Amino acid sequence: MRFVFYNTCSNYFDPNIVHIKTLPSWAEEWAAVKAKFPEHEFIIASMLPGMFLLDYDRGKIISPDDGIRRVILSGGGADKIAQEILALKPDVAVAASFWLAPYDWLGLQDAMVGEILRQKGVKVVCHSSKTQSLCFDKRNTRDFLIQNNFNCAAAVSVDYDLFWAERKKGEVKNNVYREWTYKEISKLKFPLIIKDTTGLSSYGMEVVHTMGAVKNYLESKKFNSDRLVEEFLDGPQFGTEIHCWKQKGGGLFADVFPPLLYSVNQYGICSPKQSVKLGPLNLPQFKCGKLKAELERLASLLGFEGSAQVDLVFHNGKWNIIEINPRLSGSSGAIALIKGKTLPRILTDFALAAAGLLEPKEKTESLWSGNPPLYLNIKFPNLDEGQMRSLYELPFVKYLCQTDNDAAKQRREMGFCEILFGGSENPIALSGQLDEIKEKFPEIIEPGFFETAKKMISILLKNY
Repeated sequence: MRFVFYNTCSNYFDPNIVHIKTLPSWAEEWAAVKAKFPEHEFIIASMLPGMFLLDYDRGKIISPDDGIRRVILSGGGADKIAQEILALKPDVAVAASFWLAPYDWLGLQDAMVGEILRQKGVKVVCHSSKTQSLCFDKRNTRDFLIQNNFNCAAAVSVDYDLFWAERKKGEVKNNVYREWTYKEISKLKFPLIIKDTTGLSSYGMEVVHTMGAVKNYLESKKFNSDRLVEEFLDGPQFGTEIHCWKQKGGGLFADVFPPLLYSVNQYGICSPKQSVKLGPLNLPQFKCGKLKAELERLASLLGFEGSAQVDLVFHNGKWNIIEINPRLSGSSGAIALIKGKTLPRILTDFALAAAGLLEPKEKTESLWSGNPPLYLNIKFPNLDEGQMRSLYELPFVKYLCQTDNDAAKQRREMGFCEILFGGSENPIALSGQLDEIKEKFPEIIEPGFFETAKKMISILLKNY
């Protein structure tokens, strides 16, 4: 069988400015999968930055002699991309969708490509464009959650054009929509979060504590497109993934991963560039059995095919859904390793299942009971290659991923090195591993991340 793993990009991307390096490399992980399944042909078809699929150095794709063909797609829209992939004559195509600012819509483009491939008789593992579009617009996502009785924050959607209707309609003397919007927002419980309906992750979100602050925001230049104003739900925040594919009988196989605890910033928001992640967790006070059932129901209603990520908050004893991302995530590599696999192997399992060569038997049920092995995903400042190699040599360090942006002027935009370590069922051992990193590499420890990680581990120490 010929398996094509693809993802696309809609942005201008300069590989001479932005560099991504992982340990182990994607080439190493894909080569291991190819060696496991030598009877199948593997083709990687991607657009830079080729996240989860390719390694590159200043625009040059690193393509070892491992029997895997690597193709750079030219782009230009779903139709053209689909034709490029069809020219590779795939039996199965698996989308490995990623994300880039400012719009989290790359999965939608991959879905349109996948639907064209299906029409041409290719077996495809990819979320539908209907699912992608629903999750892309946070207003639509919230409507879906409410209609299907999932817990989520109370909110008011603000239409930019109507809010400023008098600017385009000279005959309008009094803006009724703006007056109504303010009255509806005043009924919500403060503090509130104001966020873009189509923005990426938590970028650009703002927390406001008074009605005056709401008016200041909506009547400023910050308000330049539709917004969602929703109640801030306090409580620990989590993230998880669901791995899904269709079974031979037509049913859905959905493997829900237990939640990872996310750190939050000073505003109570989980920031992708600052978060520390700990888990998997299934502590009794979090009612994880209920969460598992709800996420399986979510996967069924949305018809997931592939990997999907869900952001959550445990508020007042109930799980609330913050966001749904039908794509790979910043936790995908870590979650795959915690499951005892690699991300390329997870994607290959999708391909094997679509080809009818893999019948799922077991889910990650063992991680939902007892005390599963614990891992910490923490960020450090950018490291040189020697530092990365030295860290990776520690027996408990499983994975590193570093992003460098040579054009960035602010420290927080220059990138970071993300490290996954752990594997012990005892949080005391995990805390000791963090201390060992600090002792052996004091020059790379950032106090803020270190103290945050320690506080998160202390939560577990109280329950073990």
